[in-house]
Amino acid sequence: MSLSLKLRQLLVSVFLLLFLLPSSFIAIDRAFYTQLLTSTEQKLEVHLYAILSELGVSEDKVELQNNALAPDFYRPDSGLSAYITHEQSTVWQSDSSLNQEFSPPIEALPPGEHLFQSVQQHGDTFWVLSISLLFDAEDYTRPLTVHVVQTNKRLIAPQLTFRTTLIQWFFGIGFVLLLLMVLAYYWTTKPLSQLDHEIRKVETGGQEKLIGKYPAELSMIKEDLNLLLANQNRQKQRYRHHLSDLAHALKTPVAVLQTSVLSQQPELKEQLDRITSMIEHQLKRAASSGQDVWKKQIAIKPLLDKLVSALTKIYRDKNIQIELNCPENSVFRGDETDLMEILGNLLDNACKACRHQVSVTINQLPDLVLCIEDDGPGVPVDKRQQLFVRGTRLDTYHEGHGVGLAIVAELVSSYSGNIALDDSELGGARFSLRFS
Repeated sequence: MSLSLKLRQLLVSVFLLLFLLPSSFIAIDRAFYTQLLTSTEQKLEVHLYAILSELGVSEDKVELQNNALAPDFYRPDSGLSAYITHEQSTVWQSDSSLNQEFSPPIEALPPGEHLFQSVQQHGDTFWVLSISLLFDAEDYTRPLTVHVVQTNKRLIAPQLTFRTTLIQWFFGIGFVLLLLMVLAYYWTTKPLSQLDHEIRKVETGGQEKLIGKYPAELSMIKEDLNLLLANQNRQKQRYRHHLSDLAHALKTPVAVLQTSVLSQQPELKEQLDRITSMIEHQLKRAASSGQDVWKKQIAIKPLLDKLVSALTKIYRDKNIQIELNCPENSVFRGDETDLMEILGNLLDNACKACRHQVSVTINQLPDLVLCIEDDGPGVPVDKRQQLFVRGTRLDTYHEGHGVGLAIVAELVSSYSGNIALDDSELGGARFSLRFS
């Protein structure tokens, strides 16, 4: 499982958490507000019937007989008030309404009908419960409308308190859920992370097989991968043994033919040399591990030191100065024989072509880049592509470039790399190899 996939899964979980919690909060808050409105209407209805029970109506005035209403009707600015209207005029109002800027609604209601509504006046919101009644006296009937009014501030005060408490609880629940989610995520993905880490170590040569302990769901994958690795190694060793036997079997008859007097004829000698070159090329290509899925990490510096030491002795008459710029931790992910073949061919050609100086530069940031250059005459632009064509001989160019470069190019290609040839700052040719 890649890191990006894990992060995506974690982000999806966090997104769901962040979506569900606010949604739940809004739903609970709206449900509480709806219940608060219902409760407010019921309370106002209780006050309304209390007023009706105390209401006294005469021909010239309307009053409450015992003044036994709730204390909030007598306390100014309590947010709870009452009005009695007759034909668009107020005939009675509670003490709590004296400082309140509110005018009772003038809608005509059928006698006995209730109306609970929200009224906007002077930038404030009021909740009003109204009922219209016909009061019968001795010789007349008087229509009255009773209004019980509550300010919106009095309504939302409990909601604000509830909302504050709800926010605190939701933050606490969200933190606990997030913590549990992270712990559960870490616990469930730990085996996958361990398997991913081991596979990368096997791929880079850190270990030869998977050795970790995994749940039953992953144990079969582990065993299958180990069987695949073991089978590949057995086939590779068996293949190389057969190739080694084939190489000896082919080289001996060719060597016998080369000792023959007839082999000194130019035509036969050329064909024998070509057969020898083709045998070595095909065997080295077949034995290459460039297509292996699992590659070991080969330290480059020790191999370069061996090659430079050998080439310095071989070309001691030229007094070649070989400059190495190779970090100690540079590694090649592949087979040591392939790396030796690549570096050996390029360095040998550079030593043959140079006058006195060869430079080798290795960089790994993060792709591995190898640059080998010399101060020789270089290679003409129109002949550079020919160097990588199979069958090009060493003596085609007296500078020395060309031999084995087809092998080098195919080895580099087998590792999904690329090779380029251009002019060197030293004056000669520069071969640049890049392995991703």
